[in-house]
Amino acid sequence: MILKMSEKKIERLSLYRRRLYVEQKSRDFIFSHDLAKIANSNAAQVRRDLMSVGYAGSTKKGYNIKLLIKHISDFLDPEFRENVVIVGAGNLGRALLTFFKNRQAKLCLVAAFDTDPKKVGRDIGGTKCFHTDELASVISERNVKIGVISTNESATEEVAEKMVAAGIRSIINFTCIPVKAIPGVFVEQVDITASFEKAAFFTK
Repeated sequence: MILKMSEKKIERLSLYRRRLYVEQKSRDFIFSHDLAKIANSNAAQVRRDLMSVGYAGSTKKGYNIKLLIKHISDFLDPEFRENVVIVGAGNLGRALLTFFKNRQAKLCLVAAFDTDPKKVGRDIGGTKCFHTDELASVISERNVKIGVISTNESATEEVAEKMVAAGIRSIINFTCIPVKAIPGVFVEQVDITASFEKAAFFTK
């Protein structure tokens, strides 16, 4: 079932959960149309999405927020903790390291990598930075399956190849050079530059 799940649905479920964390501070139940407004969706879509996690609300009270969060978490989160590494500890990489810390209990940032001798061997945002030459050994030793790329664009493809060869199965790429499709590997492309350029275009 998970293999047939669309990326957009996973994104919506993630958004619902984040919004529900806020809503539970002020109420215990929520209706699909209320969650739809908060998540910029529609009630029918919300109900279809929540059917995927195996939880149905009450027609009188709506969805119990705490139970709904649990069902979404059971569906989205890995059974065991997944380790994550970031390659590229420049300005963006450091920001990601700081942002990531303690954000998700089932995802643990275990290492950063860079080639700059001023960064290698240091703790950055509470995470040790290794030289990129150690990428394969650290990924293997720590059983890492998720890798983040925030390097210079010229290194994107090489880093992606090294990650996959070392056992990475999901890549989040923050560079503007797309990672080529790799069989059996999920790739999420996050192009910040394109987002700003789209915003600038539609501002005209």
